[in-house]
This record gives sequence, structure tokens and C-alpha cells, in this order.
Amino acid sequence: MSTLRPPSHVRTASRLLRSILAAGVSMATLLQAFPSMAQVDQPIVLDTVTLEGGAGGSGAGPAGGAASSGVTTPAGATTAIKGAGTQRGTPQPVSVVGRDQLETRDVQTVDEATRYSAGIQGQKYGSNNRLDWFNIRGFPAEADGLFLDGLALFSTAFASWRIDPVALDRVEILRGPASVLYGGSSPGGIVNLVSKRPTKTRQGEVETGVNAFGQGYVALDSGGPLDDQAIWSYRLNAKIFGGDQYADEGDEFEGVVAPSLNWSPDGDTSLTVYGYYQKDDSNNTPGFLPYIGTVRPAAYGRIARDVFSSEPGVDTFERDQAMLGYEFEHRFNETFTVRQNTRYSHLDSTYRVVYGFGYAPGSTTDINRIDFRTTPEADAFNVDTQGEARFATGAVDHVLLAGIDHRFYELSDNQAVGGQSRLNVVHPVYGLNLAPIGAPYIDNTQTLNQTGFYLQDQMTHDKLVVTLNGRYDVLDTELDNRIAGQADASSDEGAFSGRAGAAYLFDNGITPYVSYSRFFTPVLGLDADTNQPFQSGDGDQVEVGVKYQPSDLDAVLTASLFDLTRRNVLTRDVRGGRPFTDVQTGEIRSQGVEFEAQLGLGSGFSLLAAFTALDLETTRSNGVDLGKVPTATPEEFGSLWLDYTVSSGAAEGLRLGAGVRYVGDSWADRANTFKVPDHTVVDAALSYETPSWRAQLNASNLFDKRTVQCGPDENSCFYGDPRKVSASLAYKF
Repeated sequence: MSTLRPPSHVRTASRLLRSILAAGVSMATLLQAFPSMAQVDQPIVLDTVTLEGGAGGSGAGPAGGAASSGVTTPAGATTAIKGAGTQRGTPQPVSVVGRDQLETRDVQTVDEATRYSAGIQGQKYGSNNRLDWFNIRGFPAEADGLFLDGLALFSTAFASWRIDPVALDRVEILRGPASVLYGGSSPGGIVNLVSKRPTKTRQGEVETGVNAFGQGYVALDSGGPLDDQAIWSYRLNAKIFGGDQYADEGDEFEGVVAPSLNWSPDGDTSLTVYGYYQKDDSNNTPGFLPYIGTVRPAAYGRIARDVFSSEPGVDTFERDQAMLGYEFEHRFNETFTVRQNTRYSHLDSTYRVVYGFGYAPGSTTDINRIDFRTTPEADAFNVDTQGEARFATGAVDHVLLAGIDHRFYELSDNQAVGGQSRLNVVHPVYGLNLAPIGAPYIDNTQTLNQTGFYLQDQMTHDKLVVTLNGRYDVLDTELDNRIAGQADASSDEGAFSGRAGAAYLFDNGITPYVSYSRFFTPVLGLDADTNQPFQSGDGDQVEVGVKYQPSDLDAVLTASLFDLTRRNVLTRDVRGGRPFTDVQTGEIRSQGVEFEAQLGLGSGFSLLAAFTALDLETTRSNGVDLGKVPTATPEEFGSLWLDYTVSSGAAEGLRLGAGVRYVGDSWADRANTFKVPDHTVVDAALSYETPSWRAQLNASNLFDKRTVQCGPDENSCFYGDPRKVSASLAYKF
């Protein structure tokens, strides 16, 4: 068997240095750390973006800002404007899942965090312990729409990054194109993970928990000043998690450590240096099951949810990922501020799974399986340097943001398959007819260098806010093959992104807005027909909406209507009979409406509601999907969460929450002949908290509803989690 040959240290270092020089970066430039919110006195379950409020950093800096109240979150939630300008006047919606929601719902993965937000569908292939899956406005976003503290966690092939929520302060979901500020990204939007950062006040918490599957964890969150003046402060987050999965043969382990150190010599300067390391070692979750037997019953009934469909003797998923970076901000005066955000990341992984691809000929119980193995290794370097200026020209106030960011990504990839084997899904017997892994069909190194120059001006005249953005990116991609007969390739291209929008701030809290965006997203890989790298995807969007935050009511409501088109879409070459070959088949259009509401109902009650309705269609293609809805993409989904907190009396500290999640119909195959029906599940939470202790009980899918998601074909179906009951106990110090 051919093994992966990682890129040489000399070559990687050279390319990283070239990346830094190409971006024109001086390592002496300052980087940002923006204050985030202090904890409110009483926990509130609902967190959303603050529509009022001024500018600040990216929201990734140390805590210490003013506490929020009601259902709002800190003013640092500014993903839509990259930390410059007012969020209320921004012509684009952002949903924020704050720390309070993450804890209340016992969120263990990022895609779980998105369950009660509009526009985004998490866990589109059921639960997965390898990566977080999600669509935004109908488009996949897990590979090119995941960001950490404003910097891309771009991935391709099977080199997937994953961040544990134990290290996060909040999750910000920007809906709609974002390449005008963040470079190539998903057309539907981005998920920006905001890390916990050092605090100026001492705090700490140790938590332990266990669930009904047999999984348990211990987590630590500690932070505070290191000197009397709080010039130096720190934060340390760590977690050890492990145990059995719900599947018969499943188990997993995860270890996380995330330290950070802040230096703030005065109120105008802040530097935060941070690290993140995560180790994963697990079996894969069940999946790649046939439509008949999961969605629809077979002659024998349905395949049990706990049947392990891979092969215990060889199945594995291992990943080591490490990150090191810094954030710096310096304010010269009331007019000028500079920021820089830099991170280097490394990942190596071994992923082996024996996956099914339909019933074997002549059998109604045996599925065919292929033994697949890949050992990807990825290096990434991101740097974003920006300057902000606040000034007025006559009656118009400006918040001007200018910046340059650079993204370097290198993937050394190796993929191979072994011989076929069968598995009886009714009475599984393992270890039969397993052939050795063959020679790799992919063995190459792909490199992306992307440099972007961007400009944003948010102009305010009385109650009218106009936001103009422009960005130009230069992309350089290379493909170096290590298999005889497969050619190398390279390409250079430029891409323009733009956004123009306007909002009007009525005194009663109503803010209507309108915007037009043009975007692009990089696509790595080689076109098998032309032997040239794929072109970048591009497209545009028109959006109108309204935000409402009344001054006399603890409430935030947003509604949006959009028309979004993406071109140069990458799909599998089904018609060409090449199941492992991608082609750029054409165009997908998404039209839709989104609604989200956060309401403080008084007397300890609060409510979070979200609803999304999409009209999705493949509008240009060379395959069977022309005029069809993309697979694994429901066109309707919604959620409702009600929370009650006892704030006085003998039961003070008691908190109860319950939620309902609805996911509409979707299609299992590109021809839209196999429909996956809708489903509704219920979640619940119960907790009791004192100044020093918190005890909590959670149940997701409380009534154990059987759910299935399928795609990209009718032989790739995945069960959602069965009922999961968990208990935790936390001590604060």
C-alpha cells in the first residue's frame, strides 16, 4: 500500500514565507483583541445580535465590555461588518448563539449549536463525529463557510477542521454572501466561531458530565488577571471526552486544550496570543445505508439505528489539529484604529471506513461495501490586516475600513480503496471477504494562495445608513501529482466581490434594508476533461428585509427575502459514469424567506423562534438534476424554544426549557425520485444554579423520533441521533 508523503518542512516554510510577503505583512503590525460582553446578572436563554450599538473589533477579544440585558448579545457581534460600523444599519442579517444558549442546550458540537437559528440547517447527514455539516440558504458551507475568529477554516477532500464549543464564547451565523469581507466563501453565508478570550476579572469553572450512551467528559474554564493592574490576563480551556457511541461497535475519544494570553498596557492597545490543540480518535458513526430499509421499510422492516455499517477491525478516524495565532489592536485616537489577526494551523488525519453502496445483486438484506482509506495532511496560514477611520464629510458620518488579507492552504492528499465486501444489515457478521487496500487513485499536493484587498464605507446621514463594499482577490492554485501519468496543473485568476446596501433607522425601532451582493468561492481540484484546475464559483444575491428592536420591549425580530444564484457548481460526474470524478455542471438558484424572533416575555419567560422557506432549483446542468432540488436540502425548516427562569423565592435558580425542531421534506437523489419525509423532534432542559454550583439535565430528541437524512444518492442514508439524555455538574470558583 502506498503511504502519504507529507510535504517537506523546507517547502512548507518557503511557501508560508512567500504568503506573508505576498500579503505585504509586517509582523510588527498590531493585532486586535476586542472586548466582548461581561456576564449578565441573571441568565437569559435567548441570544441574538445587538441591533443598536457601535463599532468594535471582531468580537474575538478579551471580555470586559458592558453587560447586555434582555435577549441581546454584546455589541462585538459584528461579523457582517468586520468590526467597523453599526450592526443595526448593516444590510445583512446575523444570528448569534451565545454562551448561555450553548450551556443551556448542552451543545457538544458546532452543528448542534445551529439547531435553533434561521437560514441554517445543521447535521444535514445526521450526527457525525468527523466534522460539522451545515447548509446556509440551501448551499453547503462546512468546507468554505467555517471561520474561527474571522479567519477561514477552509478545507477540502477529507482534511476537516473541527472546534469544540468548550473553547467558544459564541457562534455567529452571517446569512448571505460574505466574500466581500472574508474572501472566497460559501454563497449562503458563513459560520464564524468566536473564541473565549482572557478576562479582566478572575473566574473559573470545572464541569463533568455523562450521557445515556456511556460517554463522559471533564472540562475546565479558567481565566483572569495575572497582575494587580490587569495588564496581563489569561484564559485556559480544556476538555477530555470519551466513551461509547449509540452504535453497537462505536467509541470515541477527544482531547482539547486552548490557552490564551492577553497584554493590554493601556486602554488603546491589546495583544492576545493563543493556541488550540485537539486530538480525536474514534470509530465512524453509522451511515451509507440504503433508502429502502431506513426511510422506507424493506421486507424485513427497517435497519436498526445501532447497526454498525462499517468494519470494526479496520474502521478508524484519527485527527491531530494544532493552531497558533495572535490578535492585536491599537487605537491611535478617536479617528484611527489598526488591527491584525494571524493564525497558523496544521492538521493530519487518518480516515478509514467501509461504506455501503446499495443492496448486493440478488439480495434483500446484504449491502455491498467498499473499503476506503485516506491520510490527508493540511497546513494553513491566514493573516488579516485592517485600518479603520471614523470621520465626517459635511452632514455624513463615515466609518471607513480598508484591509488586506491573505490565505495560504496546502493539502497533501492520498486516497485509495480496497475490494468489495458484503454486510447483512439484519444479522451483521464482520470480518468476512475484506480485501487489502489497493494502490492510491489520488496522491497529490494542492496549494491555494489567495490575497484580497477590501474596502468598506458605512455612511450615515440622519437616519439613513448606506454601506458600500468592494474587494478584489488574486488566486494562485497549484496541483502537484505524484502518480505516474497524472499531470500537474496550475492557474492564476482574479475575482471581484461587492456589496451595496441601504438601511433606514426609524425611531420606533424598525429598520428596513435592501442590498445587492456579488461573491466568489475558490474551488480546488482538477477538471478531468480539460486537465486544468477548476474555476472559482461565483454569483450574486438581491435581498430585502427588516429588523425590529423596539425601545420599550425586550425583543429583536428580523425578516428577510432573498434571491441568490451560484454558478460553476461542482458535482459528481454521474452521467459520465465516473463516480469519483467532479465536474462543474452549472448553476443553482435559491430564493427564500427567513424569520427569526427573540422575545423577553416577562416574569422569567423568554422565547426564540425561527422559520425558513426556500425555493431551490438546479437551473443549469449537464446531468439529471436540471430543474431539480439539490439533495439533502429541505426547503422548509423551523424551530421554537421556550425558557423559564425562577429569579426569586425558594426555587430561585431553577430553569426549565423546551424546544421543538421541524425539518421539511428533502430528496435523496439528484433526479428527485426518492423523497425523505419531514420530521419533528422535541428537546428539553432542566437546571438549577447557585453562585457556586450548576446541576443540569438535558434530553435531545426527547420522544426518540426516528429521523433519516439522505444524499447524494439513495444508497447514502444516515440516521439522526436517537434520544440522548445527559447530566452535568459544574463548580464555579
